[in-house]
Amino acid sequence: MKRRIPVCVALSVWVTTMIAGCAAASPREREALVAAAREPAEGSGEEAPPSPASIKAAFLDSSDPELTEAIRRFQATGEAPVIRSVGFVRFPFGESQPVLTCKPLRVCDVQLEPGERVIDVAVGDSDRWLTSKLESGGERARVAHVVVKPTEFNVSTNLVITTDRRVYHLGLISAAGENGGYFRSVRFYYPADAIQRWESASAAASNREGDVVAALPSVSPDALHFGYRVSGGPAAWRPTQVFDDGTRVFIRMPDAMRANEAPALFVQSEREDNALVNYRVRGGYYVVDRLFERAVLALGVGRRQQRVVITRLP
Repeated sequence: MKRRIPVCVALSVWVTTMIAGCAAASPREREALVAAAREPAEGSGEEAPPSPASIKAAFLDSSDPELTEAIRRFQATGEAPVIRSVGFVRFPFGESQPVLTCKPLRVCDVQLEPGERVIDVAVGDSDRWLTSKLESGGERARVAHVVVKPTEFNVSTNLVITTDRRVYHLGLISAAGENGGYFRSVRFYYPADAIQRWESASAAASNREGDVVAALPSVSPDALHFGYRVSGGPAAWRPTQVFDDGTRVFIRMPDAMRANEAPALFVQSEREDNALVNYRVRGGYYVVDRLFERAVLALGVGRRQQRVVITRLP
């Protein structure tokens, strides 16, 4: 079964507006690009569409009252709290800097979103911090775990986890002594994605009912930049198109990537140093929340590593 990733309605309308202003693209190419950025509708046309109010109620219905309250707070104020309990913490992804307190002879279990697949794990101090990847659940509800354990007290480092959906940056602290506490289980919740799913479902229901969707800010085609060069070997995941809106970069990946391992994205400095960058996977696109002059998509290690370079042209 192919995993489906929800796409924000604003992005779909934005891409539609953008393509209309690109004279170089043919009508067939414009239709293909818009179709790739949009998510197909759910259900058949014979069923009565749910109302936006019922979608919102179902979205906020949760057996975890703290999580429900956290999402309500994010929706109202834009602030997502860290949910804590004894030996357990849940961080809002992208809204705070996760810092884990661990302890020698104990493990910290970092649990990711169900269906998310870990590509690689990197720890700053590999001599005094041990990491390993685990999985739980059935094939249709597989959950990825990254287990972290320090070998000494009172040491610190950082951890980077790359997945097929996100890049996680975490700080790691080892307890100062035997009596120090630690987090046995660390999880994440995704308030921005949750609100995006609700808004997309609500807008889709309004469209099916014939309601007018709220107007979205227009984007001038003159602000879009398609000047990117893609170079490198003939990898199955070589991007088919790259463009930016002056703030974000959109990298369109080929359909063949769904059947292959996804590459990690690095931004390259003038000294050709590679640094991981936060990005999201949306409807076949890598969406990077910053501009770059040069980036590298890489898969594998050593001589077998495949690399594709993306360069922004003047």
